[in-house]
Amino acid sequence: MGRLCCVIALMSLPCAAAAQDAQPLQDLFFTEVVYPQDKGETQITVGTLMDRSQPGTAVLVPFSFEYGLTGRWQIQAGWDSYGRLQTGVAPRLRTARFSLGTKYSLMNMLGSHVHAAFGVDVEVPRPSSFADGEGEDALDIEPFVALAADVGRHVTLFGSATASWEPHDVAALVTDAIRPSDPGTLSVGGLVAFRRVTLAAEYTNRSDTLPWRLDGAALLTPSLVVRPAHHWEIAGGTTMGLGAGEHQPGVVAHLIREF
Repeated sequence: MGRLCCVIALMSLPCAAAAQDAQPLQDLFFTEVVYPQDKGETQITVGTLMDRSQPGTAVLVPFSFEYGLTGRWQIQAGWDSYGRLQTGVAPRLRTARFSLGTKYSLMNMLGSHVHAAFGVDVEVPRPSSFADGEGEDALDIEPFVALAADVGRHVTLFGSATASWEPHDVAALVTDAIRPSDPGTLSVGGLVAFRRVTLAAEYTNRSDTLPWRLDGAALLTPSLVVRPAHHWEIAGGTTMGLGAGEHQPGVVAHLIREF
């Protein structure tokens, strides 16, 4: 009987995957997604990232807003607060940075199952929110490109590349063709989507985009996404540093509502 149940469960997986929505998730934690907002659609996201790679627990609380100008083009804005959680003491969260950006998506390019998106975010940090040596202290211009391919059986492979330039880097690139010194960030991963649940995993080649991670070690972030009702999405996962001596996993989560 137990073997029969296992066989039935395995046979039902392709059916569950076949019933997934066209868009398997709204957002990832460290990888830019290709999926745009529909025209006139608004998305609000609130989340938390808790990391223990340094003494004490660093807490980042991001809030973001996205709005679809067309079915391909959206605008977005974000606000992040930051603090450190000491034993038995609630963190004092302070504004860490603001951001404004835009994204343009190309879905099912040339009739294929390949999608792309490109855009730019402008981040304005607040250095006084961080300890010495943490965080950025100047305006950042972050162009990005994202790709995704639906490879069958409701599996999608994805990736994104993001540059981080300060205004003088852009000026040097335009006037003197001098490449910025920041090598940028690369993230890749994959997901498998069912009707109400999506399993995802992201690999990010550097983590110093998080203000407290000074070593910049790569991160692996497996996550579980649940859609309990129409227009709602809940995601949770863990961050695992891949550097030497990194043995304390972090926690990531977000809640999304579309209107």
